[in-house]
Amino acid sequence: MTARSRAGFTLVELLVVISIIGILMSMLMPAVQQARESARRVQCKNNLNNIAKATLLHVSNHKFYPTGGWGWGWAGDPDRGFTRKQPGGWMYNILPYMEEAGLHDLGKGQADAQKRAAGVIRVGTAISLFNCPTRRRPEQTPYIHGSPYYNINMPKLIARTDYAGNGGDTGFRFNGNTKGPDVAALKWTSKQIDDASIPENMNSSGIISLRSEWTSASVKDGESKTYLAGERYLYFSTYDTGSPADDDQGWDVAYDWDNVRWTNQPPLFDQVLGTKNDGFEFFGSAHQQVFNMAFCDGSVTTISYEMDPNLHRVLGHRRDAQTFGGKTYDMSDIAR
Repeated sequence: MTARSRAGFTLVELLVVISIIGILMSMLMPAVQQARESARRVQCKNNLNNIAKATLLHVSNHKFYPTGGWGWGWAGDPDRGFTRKQPGGWMYNILPYMEEAGLHDLGKGQADAQKRAAGVIRVGTAISLFNCPTRRRPEQTPYIHGSPYYNINMPKLIARTDYAGNGGDTGFRFNGNTKGPDVAALKWTSKQIDDASIPENMNSSGIISLRSEWTSASVKDGESKTYLAGERYLYFSTYDTGSPADDDQGWDVAYDWDNVRWTNQPPLFDQVLGTKNDGFEFFGSAHQQVFNMAFCDGSVTTISYEMDPNLHRVLGHRRDAQTFGGKTYDMSDIAR
């Protein structure tokens, strides 16, 4: 009589198998997470690529880079075109060139009350191209700014952006006679708008500034050597709150911290609220080692935080011959 075969596993054998599976999973998870982050970083780069393409289409149609608008408190106005008469910021102005013409034109030709109401819908509309998937989803958040917009009704919800235009290497100078117009500008004539002098525009070294209409010819360093836009630094502890002051008015606002950054400070990986009180000016990202930047020629480059901060600075200046502190920098320091 033959011996009956043993069926199943002993408890010890099961524990060994479970232990081996656990070890394999612990080895696999970092690789999976790394692969996911790599995919998110590629998507972020694609977002900037599409933003750059839309901007170049704007340049092709209007012969200048999108205006920075009239400053904080101003949303886009579909009846004021694309010149310095447009109070809205650069992101509003590229909407028609990224298949969002309908959103751009909300309220167009309507009475003031209807247009103000339509503006509320627009500022609360989340656009996937404006958000880095590593950082956060495109979604609405409460509007917590202490002041209303000048030209639309007070919104309850806004949508934000993780990208910013290049404001140059001077840093944010938005006070005294360098700030944009206030609510009185709603009654300005076209001539008054054209005649209004805003020194910030004249002194800006970047691509986006108050009421700007910078042409390709004004980018004297070359469009392949000048930042157009890129990822912006934020506090990761406030991703979902709509605060602090550089994240409280969303993508549809004119020249402000929310969608413009400067290169006078080195780029940073996102940190906890309070570790960088002056972080409102910084480029940076939620990616641990790198951030993405689009150039004026439409190319997008992934750059290490370890880059020379002075190279970062000169890439934000459109006409400095890439020279700072007596040294001339070149693109060989960046892998493109």
